[in-house]
Amino acid sequence: MPQGHILVVDDERPIGQLVQRSLTRLGHRVVFLDQPEEALELLKHEAFDLVITDLRMPGIDGIEFLSRSKRIRPGCEVLLMTGFASVETALEALKRGAIDYIQKPFSVERDLAPIIDKILSAPAGSGPVDDPVAAASDTSFVAESPAMQDVVRKASRIAKTAATVLLTGESGTGKEVIARFIHAESDRADRELVTVNCAALPDTLLESELFGHKKGSFTGATADRRGFFEVANGGTILLDEIGEISSTFQPKLLRVLETGEFHRVGDASKAIVVDVRVIAATNRDLESAVRSGEFRKDLFYRLNVLPLVLPPLRERRGDVIALIERSLHELPPHLRIADAALERLRTYPWPGNVRELRNAMQHAAVLCDSDEIQLSDLPAAIQDFQSGPPDAGKSTGEQTLAEIEIQCIRQAMQKTGLNRTRAAKLLGVSRRTLGYRIEKYGLADTLEAERGAH
Repeated sequence: MPQGHILVVDDERPIGQLVQRSLTRLGHRVVFLDQPEEALELLKHEAFDLVITDLRMPGIDGIEFLSRSKRIRPGCEVLLMTGFASVETALEALKRGAIDYIQKPFSVERDLAPIIDKILSAPAGSGPVDDPVAAASDTSFVAESPAMQDVVRKASRIAKTAATVLLTGESGTGKEVIARFIHAESDRADRELVTVNCAALPDTLLESELFGHKKGSFTGATADRRGFFEVANGGTILLDEIGEISSTFQPKLLRVLETGEFHRVGDASKAIVVDVRVIAATNRDLESAVRSGEFRKDLFYRLNVLPLVLPPLRERRGDVIALIERSLHELPPHLRIADAALERLRTYPWPGNVRELRNAMQHAAVLCDSDEIQLSDLPAAIQDFQSGPPDAGKSTGEQTLAEIEIQCIRQAMQKTGLNRTRAAKLLGVSRRTLGYRIEKYGLADTLEAERGAH
């Protein structure tokens, strides 16, 4: 059994400590941390063979942790633990570079240990392949339509100020992308941009994450810790899903916005003063929330200094073709799209907005078996659009995740003549990850037999 240096990250200490003890008994060297920020800092100074991280964590969730850890240690594999597995979240994790995931509850010896053995035994590849579409959208975007051009002009003007910004719009319209653009165009671009998902945190944790805490202020506070406002001092903080914070926390946030100062949890004696540009984002109608009493009026006005509304994709039809063309440019070379598929993409209402379009193009690129994307290669919701509006809760058909993975791997391997390096690049994963998954599903003999049949 191969032994490795493993980092375990889980905000639930009993689970993390159990995994640590069990893997240590099996001969691995294991470090456990319950704070993802501390784990990312440790990765900067110490190399690990494998990181095992929870999916649902306050502040930085597993997907964000995965992305950041891959930037710090591209060659370190990441395994996700989740009690909330779904096709969408698992595919997103694999696309971002996770080698695999395991569902809670699990037995370390029976379920987790064999996965670790396979990962550590797999030959190292050339490292993960970045998602080019996601990378291109970090600070740039398509703005062919008048509606989006207006957004860009306003965002550019807003960037020159230090005032608070409120970004509103449906989910998937690109609020975080615009926030990054504003930060990049501002005179704070050389300082931190810190993103916080307010919806992922209960009040007690949100206060600690934003303002920090003093050692001993609550169970588990084993050391003094800076909050995100301190980390972002001199830079920008993006408070995503701001409409989800509770009425009890709203006045605490209001005070920071008004005075620029706060106290760490458990330290009422020392006020911390920061200079932070605040950008808030939400897909909720905050004015309606104010009228219903769910959101404080004074906080709304403090946030709504520079409002910017992002239009849904169905209202920026001039961008749809441009977004498709950009996706084709970033996908495997020489890939075209058939007229029928292009027309369906053009007329589809895109309830998931730009995020849905980007994922649809990546889905189609993997499943098409020629150099031209056909209508049948598109996600089921888009194929079925003519029979009625797509079901917003519908996932990729009735297939299980394993069936979808196997289908994608077979398509990519067949398309590249069983060249694992090229197939891995097509799938957007490392060669090692592809080899691991071929072994996991026992596909080697099947792929060879299919090549012989052709």
